[in-house]
Amino acid sequence: MAVNYQQLRTFHAVASDRSITRAANRLAISQPTLSKQLKELQDRYQVQLFTGNRPPLTLTPEGEALFVKTRALFDISEEIEGLLGQTPPEEGGLLRIGTDSPPYAADLIAAFAKAAPKLDFKVTTANARETNQMLMNASVDLAIVCEPIGHNDYTYRPFYEDRLVAVLPETSTLASAEIFDLAALADQRFLLREPTSRTRAATERLFDACGIAPARIMEFHTREMIREAVARDLGMSFMFERECPPDARLKVLPIDSDDPATRIAGYIACRTERRRHPAIRAALEIAARFAG
Repeated sequence: MAVNYQQLRTFHAVASDRSITRAANRLAISQPTLSKQLKELQDRYQVQLFTGNRPPLTLTPEGEALFVKTRALFDISEEIEGLLGQTPPEEGGLLRIGTDSPPYAADLIAAFAKAAPKLDFKVTTANARETNQMLMNASVDLAIVCEPIGHNDYTYRPFYEDRLVAVLPETSTLASAEIFDLAALADQRFLLREPTSRTRAATERLFDACGIAPARIMEFHTREMIREAVARDLGMSFMFERECPPDARLKVLPIDSDDPATRIAGYIACRTERRRHPAIRAALEIAARFAG
């Protein structure tokens, strides 16, 4: 009885994601179709491969043993596709990128454009959590993120480092300083990003580490909203330096702190099973060059 490759592919996707929904998104098929294929595989061999009905699903001992085999199978399959069947980036194609930091996505595309001018790009911007989710759902090929998913199914390469800076209205009495003294926060209205923002997470870590708090805090979503609010003298904020483009209405100052919370590292991430795809492999190589 020949093994059904499609059923094994379905099993491998579910085992990798531990979720029917994410596996169906990754394979671009409906959940009922995926569930039917998985049931047919289990019925065919009279074996149960998963327990539980909600993610994360748990592999049975038989499922664990099969997952070892399918990992090897699809690793070899990816190697064969990379060798024979896929279009080199210099010949064109489409690379889908998700990012929580647009300037670094632009850096990657600019590097690609020189070596592969026929390659097209689709870029989706979201916060770190949403960008990771897009990669998990296979709605992007690459993610540029500062908080990568800690899982063996994903491959990462260091790509950039950035630091928090203070952003104030040009008219602020603090704008004439060369460096921002954190003690000045006690008299400031501070504009804070949404709870899922990595800028907010870094800012709150810095507040905790230094034992400081602004006089008032107001929450504004998106860096664009923060920038416009600061320009209108509604308060001040912290941003990552590369995400704060030149603006005559604003004054950007380094922060008087060496605390690690002021710095962040960013990564290019992809699903490990797709790391040999020519365009994705080229992106990982570009990341290695950027990281030095």
